[in-house]
Amino acid sequence: MDNDSRGPIRIGLAGLGRAGLGMHIPELAHFPGQFKVVAVCDPIKDRRDQAVRQLGCRAYRCYADLLADPDVELVDIATRSGDHFEHALEALKARRWVLVEKPMALDYEEAIKLRAASIKSGNRLFVRHNRRFEPGFCKAREIAADGRLGEVYDVRLRRGSFQRRDDWQAVKRCGGGQLLNWGPHLIDQALQFLGTPPAHMFAELKRVAAVGDAEDFVRIILRNSAGLTVDLEISGGRIINTPECTVTGTRGALSLAGETLHVRYLDPARKPPRRRASVRTPKLGSFGTPETLPWIDEEIRVEASETVSLMALWHHLHAAIRRNKPFPVTLDQAVEVMRVADLARKETPFA
Repeated sequence: MDNDSRGPIRIGLAGLGRAGLGMHIPELAHFPGQFKVVAVCDPIKDRRDQAVRQLGCRAYRCYADLLADPDVELVDIATRSGDHFEHALEALKARRWVLVEKPMALDYEEAIKLRAASIKSGNRLFVRHNRRFEPGFCKAREIAADGRLGEVYDVRLRRGSFQRRDDWQAVKRCGGGQLLNWGPHLIDQALQFLGTPPAHMFAELKRVAAVGDAEDFVRIILRNSAGLTVDLEISGGRIINTPECTVTGTRGALSLAGETLHVRYLDPARKPPRRRASVRTPKLGSFGTPETLPWIDEEIRVEASETVSLMALWHHLHAAIRRNKPFPVTLDQAVEVMRVADLARKETPFA
């Protein structure tokens, strides 16, 4: 990646928890010429001290002090979900560039307000839907689009494990629950597969294993007007592993597990199976006329690149801010994710 003559983008990081300290800072270490954390903010002193030792940056207890720092160019918001809306709004009013962790807000109404504030500020808001750039997801979409599977009619997205979770992400008043935790990631991926706005939807939320009062099981089924169904499920009560993604079409299917894609499809070089003109009476013990079909089986090892990886978002963010390149996750797409999440909540009120 080319360095910019204006130097690295100067970041003020708000929130030093699992996302800020555990993900953003290690990821940014791979982009020393493009980004520099110059200030951090967190109410917990030990975490501030750790960041100062690690980065040699300034540290603030209060968010307002971070925004007042004239050296901060981009505010990276990694606070709790319930704070994202207010923190992003304040940063936009302060005319800073803003990257906000998912969820961008707690509901669709807040998301619309953030979009309006971003437009007023000169389109300075970006939402961290980094799972859009997962190598497995990108490769699955590529194969689904290249025709070898035929007409794709069913997609399934799965995440989860058995977790008796007892942190703030399991508590409603903190903005916890899987609908706003893993939900934005999979809803975003589902909408990318769907291609057009959903025409029909089913959803259910449950608490299965988590200790808190928020849901740890989410199922959302979306169908577009062309008949493509995308079924996503997030479960904190899953005991047996399942593929992260399956895509089924009229001529083939794929299954993603970890970094390996298994693809099975009818050989396009062979004549397609002959259309049968009528229903026949089968021989006893059979279910119709037997036939041998020309299946091709492939195993594909998924590979990351500069623009296809969980860290690729930083590449795109730098290009958007420094070179005015379009950011792949548009604000309208991020707002649509929140609209679907809101509909899911209304579809199955969770007491």
